[in-house]
Amino acid sequence: MNDGRITTVFGSVRKIHMIGIGGIGMSGIAEVLIRLGFLVTGSDTTETSITRHLRTLGAKIDIGHHRDHLHSPDVVVYSSAIKEDNPEFRQAKHLGIKRIRRAEFLGMLLSVWPIRIGVAGTHGKTSTSSIIASALDACGSHPSMFIGGIIKDLKTNARMGSKTYVIFEADEYDRTFLALPPTLAVITNVDADHLDIYKDLQDMKDTFLAYANSIPENGSVILCYDDAEARSLLPLIDRPYVTYGTDPAADFHITDISYDKGSHFTLNYKNDKIGVYTITQVGHHNVLNATAALVTSYLLHLDMKDAGKGIKAFAGVERRFELRHQSNNVLFYDDYAHHPTEIDATLTALRILHPDRRIVVIFQPHLFSRTKDFAEGFANSLQKADRIYIADIYPAREKPMRDVNSKMIVKMIKDQGFTDVYYTAKLKDTPKMVLPTIKDGDIVMTIGAGDIWQVSDAIYKEYHGSDKTK
Repeated sequence: MNDGRITTVFGSVRKIHMIGIGGIGMSGIAEVLIRLGFLVTGSDTTETSITRHLRTLGAKIDIGHHRDHLHSPDVVVYSSAIKEDNPEFRQAKHLGIKRIRRAEFLGMLLSVWPIRIGVAGTHGKTSTSSIIASALDACGSHPSMFIGGIIKDLKTNARMGSKTYVIFEADEYDRTFLALPPTLAVITNVDADHLDIYKDLQDMKDTFLAYANSIPENGSVILCYDDAEARSLLPLIDRPYVTYGTDPAADFHITDISYDKGSHFTLNYKNDKIGVYTITQVGHHNVLNATAALVTSYLLHLDMKDAGKGIKAFAGVERRFELRHQSNNVLFYDDYAHHPTEIDATLTALRILHPDRRIVVIFQPHLFSRTKDFAEGFANSLQKADRIYIADIYPAREKPMRDVNSKMIVKMIKDQGFTDVYYTAKLKDTPKMVLPTIKDGDIVMTIGAGDIWQVSDAIYKEYHGSDKTK
């Protein structure tokens, strides 16, 4: 990156302290800052593979939060999860050190790139951002990126690449994406979520509209026409836009979808055929994600055959429909889905891929507030499985809420006549409940945004070592 452009944005700032540096969003920024030559320090509550990786790059990281962890930084960056009573935040305030929320800091950093591809949507941001990166890589553009998941091929979620293109997730949580400056703004869908932040779906739609209208006049919004709530924004968008989807009214129209060792489809622009494309992932939502990457490539005037090679080569993102283990005839999948719409899409794709197998789902709800708001939706979407286990709620940033627990979902499912559903209580007790019930040929899928993946690993370890596989 040109030093002059960095200096213009950050001035004399060279030493940056990051509170919560191990988070997937913060760590990506930290990695790019280190590669740009900044001195990065930080802290987090737990030692992880992410903090260890950042140390190998040169970051100084303390475990735990303490006022003494500030080592005379020029700026302190913090995420929305950090509260004002955090000892490092308080110390920075006491010392008069400038404090910047992660979203605003990322917005400053992104402004260095002239072409900024922001991917927004209630669902699919990480997968869509990643497959766009793969398409652009195949076209020789090698974009820089800040993505909310580890891309399997690259083993990272952030990269200092092209000086021209940058791809980033435009996260709607806490209205973060309003601080980010896209030139191409992808909107995959709009659905009710984060109702601890937004009053209702209309409030969320209004905020997505503000995001769409934040792009420059020479930019473009790339919007999924198949999603009714996203489509409803079109009359109110006052920037250039294009649409994509299976609906014939979409500018970029998808036809001839088929599934055979992946997904195959034809993409047309208006009445002209662009090409026939293949991805290794299965499912309607994955076809839409891949199409967003192709439309982005088209608007950037890149070679569409090369873009097609990129989406076909895309190996996926960790914890997104990930085949984590295999033991003889039992497959262990894991997925990050934490909203009813996402669970429905994931299990629908799993049925397409394995139509004749029994599906055993182990679900960990994420957040008390989300469980309260979407318990009925979880109950409905999970019934696409044959057998359901539900563990305790992963609280993340929240404190418990009275009368909100996983048993709510179990009861709703049973009340609808589905009896093969079980409450497993604590996560550590889940493997011993599930293991004896696994049958030859089963699909065992863990679902949730917390630490449910550990259950997949634990069950596989015990199952693989048992007499059942010998």
